[in-house]
Amino acid sequence: MKSLPGWTTEIEEISSGVFKVTLIDSFGHNAELIGKATDDTIKKAYAHAFEIEKHVSKNWNKFLYDFCISELHDSNITAQDYNDKVFGSWLVEVGNNRLVYMGKDRWLVGQLRKDNEWFDKTILNKDELTFPIFLAVINSTK
Repeated sequence: MKSLPGWTTEIEEISSGVFKVTLIDSFGHNAELIGKATDDTIKKAYAHAFEIEKHVSKNWNKFLYDFCISELHDSNITAQDYNDKVFGSWLVEVGNNRLVYMGKDRWLVGQLRKDNEWFDKTILNKDELTFPIFLAVINSTK
């Protein structure tokens, strides 16, 4: 898992086997979690930062796009486009799978191509989109 776009991640061991994970954005918002040295602790801190971003970001759509591209960088991305002029709508295509974000309505759609037609397999609105769900949808695109 890559870092969240626009956030700096700091991990500090505060006692034996206990770590403080802090994420800070450029506006000074921070998400902090203390826990054991596990990926789960980091994911929970990322989830908290994701929710902060969802509620305060003026560029939420670009944040989602950048994170998606970052997570899929090892995959064979066959098409990608971010369009600020269409309310920050975007798409990322990997083989026969693609994610489409409809910026105006704030819908994320996961699609599968079969016989040269695209079929919806996942449809989520902004309120339904959490960090674990977004990560799962991205991973289903690989």
